[in-house]
Amino acid sequence: MTNNDEYFDLTDAYSVKTPEDNVDLYARWANTYESGFVADEGYVYHHGVADAFLENFISKNEPILDVGCGTGLVGEALCANSSFHLSVEGLDLSSEMLEQARLKKTFTGQPIYSDLHIGDLTTSLNLPDNAYSGIISCGTFTHGHVGPEAFDELYRIARPGALFALGINPDHFSNHGFETRFRKDVSAGIITAPVYKKVQVYSKGPHAQERFPVGIFYLE
Repeated sequence: MTNNDEYFDLTDAYSVKTPEDNVDLYARWANTYESGFVADEGYVYHHGVADAFLENFISKNEPILDVGCGTGLVGEALCANSSFHLSVEGLDLSSEMLEQARLKKTFTGQPIYSDLHIGDLTTSLNLPDNAYSGIISCGTFTHGHVGPEAFDELYRIARPGALFALGINPDHFSNHGFETRFRKDVSAGIITAPVYKKVQVYSKGPHAQERFPVGIFYLE
């Protein structure tokens, strides 16, 4: 990792190997994540993932879980672009990132997140069964982070009919068995067949033309 505790980039994020590595990195990155990485790289991935979710979500007065919510970029994009009220909760491994998310407000001054949870997707989550009508995630299913083993818990906490909209790094998708997992889950009648929408990740720089898939499906 870089020796500068004020600036980190994708090299740092992709190099983490364990949940403990993630906790350490994001504890030090939380305060400068948006002012540094997001602003400098023109990071816009969260907007595309949020739009993909909203295009398929039926308005319900039921909670949505933002998985790996970080500093709250996805929640902010959801609330800014939705034509109806959303009840959004956030989950992240980093308490420092959650503290940044806690500061996020709607245009009326209300907190964007109705609740925030510390949780590790590679283990059991301290969340109830059938709790969420939607699961959204951006930047969590990527190198050094979380693989398809997390879906056992995500399916458990989602309600039947819940919408999933998950941004997945395409290399990570290919190399870590996501396609196989989804195919098995479709065959088992657990989820609908995923539809993939490609969205922009960066608005400038050498990766501005890059598009990552958002996997969209429903829990049966």
